[in-house]
Amino acid sequence: MRGEEPLRVLQPLLALDAGRWVKLICGASFEDVADVRNLAFVYTLAGVDCIDCAAEPAVVAAAAEGIDAAMAWAAGEGRGGGEWGEMGRRPWVMVSVSDGRDPHFRKAVFDASLCPPACPRPCERVCPAAAIRFHAAAATSDAATSTGSSADSVGGVIADRCYGCGRCIPVCPFGIISAEEHQRTHEDTLTLLGGGLVDAIEIHTLPGHVEAFNALWASIGEAAGSLKLVAVSLPDLGGAMHHAMHAMYRTMHPHLSAANLWQLDGRPMSGDIGAGATRATIRLAARVAAFEDRPPGYLQIAGGTNSHTFTSLQDHGMLPSASSDHRLAVAGVAFGGHARKPR
Repeated sequence: MRGEEPLRVLQPLLALDAGRWVKLICGASFEDVADVRNLAFVYTLAGVDCIDCAAEPAVVAAAAEGIDAAMAWAAGEGRGGGEWGEMGRRPWVMVSVSDGRDPHFRKAVFDASLCPPACPRPCERVCPAAAIRFHAAAATSDAATSTGSSADSVGGVIADRCYGCGRCIPVCPFGIISAEEHQRTHEDTLTLLGGGLVDAIEIHTLPGHVEAFNALWASIGEAAGSLKLVAVSLPDLGGAMHHAMHAMYRTMHPHLSAANLWQLDGRPMSGDIGAGATRATIRLAARVAAFEDRPPGYLQIAGGTNSHTFTSLQDHGMLPSASSDHRLAVAGVAFGGHARKPR
């Protein structure tokens, strides 16, 4: 991968083995390339092992640019005797794809001309990505101003920033916000995997997607052979969890030459909400970790992860240093909304 020494390339895998893997989730539908580049720069310096982004060429290129800039800056600091000189970890670039309809792969839409000027715009306040904005427009006539027509304000969803959390939909007093799918074709994914910038892929799946998962893997499985990691992200499937994981592993196994990982998405897209958001993913991870014959693969938690997650993992004996049984420990944590939230 662009000339790094082998140990640097393998650092993320060593982190998985040691149970200290940390992944940054930029957002499967988040396409603000400037923000992605900045996030990649900052979190490369912070030492994350993987940067997960939208499967969009411009977004992947932005993530790679941010990583390159961070590595170059760290090397320069090292030559000058700074504390970054020994930094040797280059995070993997991961792209997220879906095998069908999925909340992570959608964007909010609405016609801003239907918003009355007197609306308190709760959508703008609840959006964690600052993806909804309004600004005043010049009135074209006295009548337009007095009637409160759409000429009084313009704006709406900034599509590149929306990542599909859906919080704006139920709070709209007029019910005019909806969501549209934001999917990419199998062909686009194949092209991206062959471009040399992608190290890992994550497939998001949901209940009832067995055939769709099989079809997606049939189209990209051989290309995935050149990757370092294949992850499957799945929510709590209840009693079907064990069977579903085995079924997906059987599908992947013939072309699975990379390491594989199960992302347990306890409470999707909720890490920025508060302390309680982490409970669902801890419960899910504890249940899956206890499966006696679960399929091979690292366990990584996501969905509701935040500053309370580490303590909760420790309390449940799910960190390698705290667990007497290594199989009951998770290999790592992915942070999304909490990591992207301005401090």
